[in-house]
Amino acid sequence: MNLGRLRSVRWRTTVAATVLTALVLGLASVLIVRLVERDLEDNARSALSGALESASHSVSGEGSTGTSEGGGGEQHGQQGAAEGGSTGDAQQQALADASIREVEAGVDAASNALLIIVPAVVVALGLAIWWTVGRALRPVRDISAQVAEISGTTLSERVPVPASKDEIAELAALMNEMLDRLESSSERQRAFVADASHELRSPLSTIVAAAEIASVSPDPIKLQRLADTVSGEAERMQLLVADLLDLARLDEDRLEVATTEVDVVSVCRDALHRLEDAAPAISLSAPEVAHADGVLSQIERVVFNLAENAVTHAEGRVEITVTPDGADVLIAVEDDGPGVSPEDRERIFERFVRLDSSRGRATGGIGIGLALVKAIVDRHRGTIGVGDSAALGGARFEVTLPAAKTPA
Repeated sequence: MNLGRLRSVRWRTTVAATVLTALVLGLASVLIVRLVERDLEDNARSALSGALESASHSVSGEGSTGTSEGGGGEQHGQQGAAEGGSTGDAQQQALADASIREVEAGVDAASNALLIIVPAVVVALGLAIWWTVGRALRPVRDISAQVAEISGTTLSERVPVPASKDEIAELAALMNEMLDRLESSSERQRAFVADASHELRSPLSTIVAAAEIASVSPDPIKLQRLADTVSGEAERMQLLVADLLDLARLDEDRLEVATTEVDVVSVCRDALHRLEDAAPAISLSAPEVAHADGVLSQIERVVFNLAENAVTHAEGRVEITVTPDGADVLIAVEDDGPGVSPEDRERIFERFVRLDSSRGRATGGIGIGLALVKAIVDRHRGTIGVGDSAALGGARFEVTLPAAKTPA
């Protein structure tokens, strides 16, 4: 027999329950036999005492009759008493032997009955447990068979959910939910790889074309233009690869990171200085300090990406506001551009998503910046959302980060 089947839940449950039942019934049988033996001994002892008392009365009556017959009768009475005593002893022995035989017969009968009943009950119970456990585990076998057929290319399949509404049905439902998550994750990964390949193909094609033209063109002016083109495309690829690596690190790193007190106001000032040439009308409204609990480099990335996105889409004005709000620090970035339509306000944080109005390479970016911002904010247990700017009329991005517990 297969050793794996001997280690199955069905076998272990059946053997354990059968052995336990046999032990319990065996101990109960011994106890029953002892009780029957004691009861029979008590009954035999009572019957023997009554018989002996009757026999002693009979012997006493015969002895007194012999004494009342006179002189010669006295000798005859003594002889009768002696014979009566011998007869009484014989009767006592016979009664005792009969009582012992009755007790032994009763104990043997009870033992023989239990020797037949107990094994029959144990076998019947073992078969019943085997059948019941097998029936209960049949959905598990079906689930296991279905799971064994599911691979990375067949994540759309699901395991059967039994109608029993028990723990096995709950397990099957949880496994289907897990498969849903795995399928969604696999689809996102495939889309991510396809989008990344598409984004990398364009600058690589431009670089290859520029290299081919440069190899046959002796014009130094044209060569300089080609060098500028190659440099721009290489920089674009460098930024894309850096963003992809950051996203990959955030996806893979599930452990708690060491956080510090980050001065959000100082971070916003640095971002403003870096973008002053691109947007002269960018401004900052903030208190002297506002400390958040997080990773400095990642919070710098959040602020800069939001500010750069606002500068890209603004008509001429961008405002950054920092507001301490109890246990959180609120960062708001507003612009006077076209804004974000309500149906795009969730989709805009997905990877490689560019809205219809900004599909051009000059203004649309590569669709990674806001996805990276959301990943970092989620990593910091914060929130991010986009709405309309009441002050400027464009888009308003709001980020909340947990405030530092012990501000400096």
